Amino acid sequence: MARKGVAASLAAVILFTALVVADSTVMVAQDDLASTAVTSQVEVRATTVADSLIWTSAFGLLVQAQQYLSSNPADCSTLPAYLASVSPQNSSSGEDGGLSYSVSAQASEAGPSSQADNLTALAQFSGADTGRLDLSAAFAVRVTGGGGSVVLSRHEAHLLNLPISPEAASSLCASAESVLGGSLSRCNWTLAGEAFDSSLAALTEQAEAQGFSLAAGWSPGSGCSAYYWFTLVETGVPGPAGSFDWSVLGSGTA
Repeated sequence: MARKGVAASLAAVILFTALVVADSTVMVAQDDLASTAVTSQVEVRATTVADSLIWTSAFGLLVQAQQYLSSNPADCSTLPAYLASVSPQNSSSGEDGGLSYSVSAQASEAGPSSQADNLTALAQFSGADTGRLDLSAAFAVRVTGGGGSVVLSRHEAHLLNLPISPEAASSLCASAESVLGGSLSRCNWTLAGEAFDSSLAALTEQAEAQGFSLAAGWSPGSGCSAYYWFTLVETGVPGPAGSFDWSVLGSGTA
């Protein structure tokens, strides 16, 4: 009987130990599941923050480009170099609800193309559009959270555009230089003035058909030479910070 009692006690101990181990295993599994759920939530928030950072940075690039265009008139003679000089950039860092982040962005003129992009929050300015100012933008984003357990690093490139009309401006520049210069190619200032005014009326109509206003003037030079100048203004261009005007200047001698 004693042996049976010992055996029963040993079986009870083994059963109890098994139950404790099983319970511990369940608790560890539950802890792991909870930890995984928390990590998953942090990852989702990190992705949301990264998306927001890219959209915000892209908007900032567009605003910077708009400010440059509206405050710095282009020149007909250097229009390609002027467009290439539009190169906005920005960066920021900080914390958002326990997540640390950093973002940097820079843009430069893109080659002519017509291509969509996926920045839906900036749909009006997202993608490349032939005839506009297209920008190729690069973004670098890093988001860290969960005590360092979640690290999201993204490098993306996007196409953006501002709806100014550089191709139309270039064409109007060439026409104005040819027509206005030609109208002053006579050594009689009365006749030259009449020809200039007549030519200007036709050019103004041509410019307005392409969304530009045109103002021009001239003055006699030495001998039979004359100097002329003109300003093309694309008014009411829809930009990310509101509508703006873009000016292009031209001049020459005849």
